[in-house]
Amino acid sequence: MKSWKLFLFLCGAILVALGVYGVRLVWRGLSTAGQPSFLETVVARTARNLSIPRKARLEKNPWTPSADVLKEARESFLDRCAVCHGPDGSGQTQVGSNLYPKVPDLRSPRTQKLTDGEIRYIIRNGVRLTGMPGWAKPHDEQGDDSWKLVLFIRDLGLLSKEQREEQVAEDNSAHYVGSQSCEKCHAQIYEHWRKTPMANVVRDPREHPDAIIPELSTDTIAKFTKDDVALVYGSIWKQRYFTKRGDDYFPEPAQWDVTGHVWRKYFVAKGTDWWEPFYPPDNMRRPTGPTCDGCHSVDYNIHTKQVAEWNVGCEKCHGPGSAHVEHPTRVNILNPARMDYVQASDTCIQCHSQGRPPMNPIEGKYYDWPVGFHVGLHLQDFWQLEEHTLGETTFTHYADGTAHKNRMQGNDFVQSVMYRRGVTCFSCHDTHGTENYAQLRKPGDQICLDCHGPLSLNGPRTGTLEEHTHHKKGSAGSSCIACHMPKIATTLADVKVRSHTFAFITPAMSDKYKIPDPCTTCHTDKSTAWATEELRRWPERSTWRME
Repeated sequence: MKSWKLFLFLCGAILVALGVYGVRLVWRGLSTAGQPSFLETVVARTARNLSIPRKARLEKNPWTPSADVLKEARESFLDRCAVCHGPDGSGQTQVGSNLYPKVPDLRSPRTQKLTDGEIRYIIRNGVRLTGMPGWAKPHDEQGDDSWKLVLFIRDLGLLSKEQREEQVAEDNSAHYVGSQSCEKCHAQIYEHWRKTPMANVVRDPREHPDAIIPELSTDTIAKFTKDDVALVYGSIWKQRYFTKRGDDYFPEPAQWDVTGHVWRKYFVAKGTDWWEPFYPPDNMRRPTGPTCDGCHSVDYNIHTKQVAEWNVGCEKCHGPGSAHVEHPTRVNILNPARMDYVQASDTCIQCHSQGRPPMNPIEGKYYDWPVGFHVGLHLQDFWQLEEHTLGETTFTHYADGTAHKNRMQGNDFVQSVMYRRGVTCFSCHDTHGTENYAQLRKPGDQICLDCHGPLSLNGPRTGTLEEHTHHKKGSAGSSCIACHMPKIATTLADVKVRSHTFAFITPAMSDKYKIPDPCTTCHTDKSTAWATEELRRWPERSTWRME
């Protein structure tokens, strides 16, 4: 065949192929919900990569991944990128899954194989004919934070199959070495962490003379002295005291109410915690090993009754660290930030929840913590959350299933829409330590508004916060957490902690199910009937949601 005939044949074939493709495209419709074809994907990716200048590809990142740099980059990522890419970079968001072409998984090899310069160029300049905007600041080549974002994206990278297998092998052979072993390489994180409640929930008064808050001589409930106290538990809401007998610890029958500045009786009463019937009604016959110590330590051994470390140390969340200390790599340490949202949050839920092991008793004892679990395993194999029947108010739950008592943040959270959307505990909290209450990444309402600003896809669907709350900006009634995280879970006497379902409890629900609602909890001089009538006047609210 002559060359010109071959050329015409090829052109004709291409035109026919394009025609067929066009007909298919029109037939399928122009919905952005579908997946791009292989041809579109290849052409788009190739065009994007060819459009990046060689000079930009070869640029070197002037920043190195320190704790502070990654923290700053994470904040920037959550503010600007997470709405499409998700907080974990997976792209599994309402926006990301409905763009065309789809938002790429930043953790995948395709993204991670790009050079730092290529990733930065995309961040600064965006990608045409996609939803990716350019974030470049005019006339500012070095002052922006795009290089830091590159480091954060690198930190999101998934482990390969081989690396995951190596991680499992390393995890099975590693042993615990203590949090101080982490300080050398992670000095900034360690310095923040050691000041947190996590690092100081359990203290030995002989090592920390200031650990005991009240004057023990003022205790009129049950007399004991400093010499009787082997360990002190807590310092925020309540403080409890434990004496050692043999190789077990036992709770003294009095506790200090930190908020009320008074002594209160400490005894788990009949009909409260599920394990109560299985232990004698005497504190000195209720050892803390089965009921407390597994959550207040790293690697509590139920046979030796020894711990690798008291308090919630680094290895409670990252697994045994001996291999990582010897030769640090991403592979030989566990990082909840690189786990799926279920395993990531289970890192916290293992202790911040009410439940029981699925197999109880264990060697004749009833344990109130997930014996045998450590990060990297599946919590559901070691722990079942406390059951609840809708409509029943119990020691642990209100009638709608909201937590009735403290240490149930996990029970609440797994019911929430945010959990179902892949939000994790550390989307809001940073257990390494911050200057904010409850180790929040930002002050409470600021974190909420990062994702729930006015007219955002996640709500509220009003132009201003005042239109949503019907209260003045800055007032108690305009606080996100006041309405969506009311203090209704009892930790001690009349001291309450915040709910974590993020649901709004209406006054009508309060009438029906006897759950405290945020309206009359704040407006103490008003009735639920008044509050219900007020809410009915809010035009942007569905009346059906107020019942």
